[in-house]
Amino acid sequence: MTIKSGQLIGGDDAHPASGLVKVEENAVKLVDVQISEAPDGRVFLSKDFDKATGILLGDLQGFTGSHDYPIPEGTDANDYNTLLIWCDQFNVPIGKVSF
Repeated sequence: MTIKSGQLIGGDDAHPASGLVKVEENAVKLVDVQISEAPDGRVFLSKDFDKATGILLGDLQGFTGSHDYPIPEGTDANDYNTLLIWCDQFNVPIGKVSF
């Protein structure tokens, strides 16, 4: 069951992104995404786009298509209102969504 969802947008003008992000009880689902390519992509559940206090869900599985990211056991997805797709190498967001 979907708890919340939102539309993915680019992290900035240089990194366009699109697609649907669904937060379910045990996983985050990226659906039909298109994300500009960047090295070291990571997916974080976050509060107000703050990566430092976010929860790492894993490495970005691909720049297109649909992907699932398990939410760690004991994590309440309702505590997070944003999702970041982050490029570690360049320390920039390449995608984001607000719920």
